[in-house]
Amino acid sequence: MSKLIQTIFPRNLFILLAKELRGFFLSPIAYVVLGLVMVLGGFSFTAALTDLKTGAEARTLAVHTFNSPQFWLAYFFIFPVLTMRLFAEEQKLGTIETLYTAPVKSIHILMAKYLAALIFYAVLWIPSLINFAIFGMTCPDDTGAIGSLWGSYTIIFLVGVFNLAIGCFASALTANQLVAAMICFTLCLLHFLFGILMEVVKGDNISPALLEFSEYVSTIGHVRSFVDGLIDTRPFIYYISFAALILFFTHHVLQYRKWKA
Repeated sequence: MSKLIQTIFPRNLFILLAKELRGFFLSPIAYVVLGLVMVLGGFSFTAALTDLKTGAEARTLAVHTFNSPQFWLAYFFIFPVLTMRLFAEEQKLGTIETLYTAPVKSIHILMAKYLAALIFYAVLWIPSLINFAIFGMTCPDDTGAIGSLWGSYTIIFLVGVFNLAIGCFASALTANQLVAAMICFTLCLLHFLFGILMEVVKGDNISPALLEFSEYVSTIGHVRSFVDGLIDTRPFIYYISFAALILFFTHHVLQYRKWKA
C-alpha cells in the first residue's frame, strides 16, 4: 500500500507543491487577490443583507450573496491573477529549463502548480464563510439555509477546479503573463456566458439536443441549482472531467516545450 501511495504521490510532488505554496503565500500578489475576494465577498454580503431587508421574496442569504450580478462581475478576475504566472513567469525567466532538467516529471510540475493554486483558491473563501458564521444567518435548525450555504461553496469550488485548469493551460501557452491572463479571462468568461446566451435565445429555433447540452454545461444553471441547496452529481462529473482534460492538454504543451528545450 505504501509503495502504491508513493507511486501515485511521489516525494518530488510534495516538494514541488510545498515550493509552489510558499510562492503563493509569500507573494504580494496573493494578498492582492485575497483583498479582492474579501472586498467582493463583503460587498456581495452587504448587498444581500439589504435585499433581505427590503425584499419580500423568501430566499436565503447565500442565494442573495452568490446569485447576484455584482458577485459574478468580479469573480472571473480571480483566475487570471492566480494562474498567469504559473508557467509564463518560469518561461520568461528561463527557470522552466531548470525544472525540465531536474529529476522530476512534467506531470509532477503541472500537478504541483495546479494543486497549489487550487489550495490557495480554497483558502480565499474562508473569510466570506466567516461572515455567515459571525452574523448567524444560517441557524442549525434551518436545514434549507444550511443546504443553500454549502451548495453555494460547493459550486464555487467546482467552477474554480475548472477555471484554474484553464488558467494553467493559458499560462503554459505563452511567456507573457498579460497574454496568459487575457486568454484565461476570455475563456472562463465565454464558458460562463454560453449558458446565459442559450437562455436568452431559447426558443423554437434551438434544437432540443443543443438545449439539453447547454443545460449540462451552463454554469449559471448549476449555480442556481446549488445555491438553492439542490446538489446534483452531474456538475461534479462535468467540471472535474473537463478540468482533467484541460490539464491533459496542458501536460502535452509542457512536453512539447520540454522537447524543444
